[in-house]
Amino acid sequence: MTAPAAPPQSGSSFSLGFLFLSKERRAGLEAVYEFCRVVDDILDDGARTKDAAAAELDFWREEVERLYAGRPTHELARRLAPHVERFALPREGFEELVNGVAMDLDKTRYETQAELDKYLFGVAGTVGLLCVELFGHRHTPPEALRDYAVTMGNAFQLTNIMRDVGVDLEKGRLYLPLEDLRAAGCDEGTLLRREHTPAFAEAMRRVYGRAKDAYRRAGTLLDVRDRPAQLPGAVMAAVYEDVLEELRRRDFRVLFEKVSTPKSRRLVLAAKAWAKAYGIY
Repeated sequence: MTAPAAPPQSGSSFSLGFLFLSKERRAGLEAVYEFCRVVDDILDDGARTKDAAAAELDFWREEVERLYAGRPTHELARRLAPHVERFALPREGFEELVNGVAMDLDKTRYETQAELDKYLFGVAGTVGLLCVELFGHRHTPPEALRDYAVTMGNAFQLTNIMRDVGVDLEKGRLYLPLEDLRAAGCDEGTLLRREHTPAFAEAMRRVYGRAKDAYRRAGTLLDVRDRPAQLPGAVMAAVYEDVLEELRRRDFRVLFEKVSTPKSRRLVLAAKAWAKAYGIY
C-alpha cells in the first residue's frame, strides 16, 4: 500500500508531480517509485508464499545495506545509487519502507491509531522522507521538514486506507483501527458482509478527521520559500485530499466501489497547487 501497483499513468497525481521536476530529479523519483512498487508488490500481488515473500524482503534489506556500502548487486539498486549520492537520500527511507511492508506478513488488524501509526510511517512516511530530498529544499529546518514529510505521508496513506477498505477486505486485511469501529458501534462482521451502515460511516468519519488534520498540519510545516521546490508533493496532496473529500460526500460508500478523481479535475487541482506555491492563489 505504498505506491500504486502499476507505473504512473498519464494524468495521475504521481505523474502530474513528475511534470514539475528537472530531468535529474525526475529520474531520481522514477527510480525511488520503482523501488516502492517492487517492494510493495512482494505482498500485494499475492503471487508468493509467506516464506518466499519474507525471503524477498530480506534480500531487499540486504540490498539496501549493499547500496549504501557502495556495492549494489541488483539492477534497480545500481540505478538508485547515483541518486542516493546526488540527493543525499536517507537510508532510513528505504530500510523502514521494507520493514513497513513486512508488517503485512503477519498483521491484518490494528487495535489503535497509535499502532497503525507505526505502519503508516513504514509504508508512507518513509516515502515522504525520500521525496522531500528529491524535490529539494533550502529553508525549512530539518525537524520541520521531517515532520512535514511524515505527516503528509500519513495523510496520503489514511486516504488510501479509507478508499480501499473493500479492496483490502478481499485480501483479508482491515486497516481501520478496531477501537474506532467499537467506538462507533460498528461490528466487523458487517464489513465482511459488505453492509454499509451508519455505524461504519461514523467509524470512517473518525479516520477522516485524522486525515484532514494531517493535511492541514502538513500545510503549516513547510517554509513558504520551499513551496515551489516541493510543488510535486503539493500537487499529489491536492489530488489525494480531493479524494478524501469525495469519500465524505459519498458518505464513505467504499465497500463495493473505488473513488477516483477525473483527469480534468486533477489538472485543475494541479494548476491551483502551482498558483498557491508561487503565492498567486
